Amino acid sequence: MDLHLFMHQLLPWTLTVVSIFAAVLNIMKKRASFALYTLANIGWIAVNLYHEIYAQAVLFLIFTGLSTWGWYEWGQKRWWI
Repeated sequence: MDLHLFMHQLLPWTLTVVSIFAAVLNIMKKRASFALYTLANIGWIAVNLYHEIYAQAVLFLIFTGLSTWGWYEWGQKRWWI
């Protein structure tokens, strides 16, 4: 597969679908949403670095940290009770 096609079409659309699915899981209060957010965010970092959009890559790096933190926190507390 051509890297250009992968980084311009296939990966961004795949990450978009994964991000939306993660949002739906978050609304349903499923901890797995944070795992999907983390995976998608790492993918978005790669896409942004490829396109030399460094500020947005940093933003997604921060989002990755936040989603990792969310995974940890939701595993430690039973906040829904």
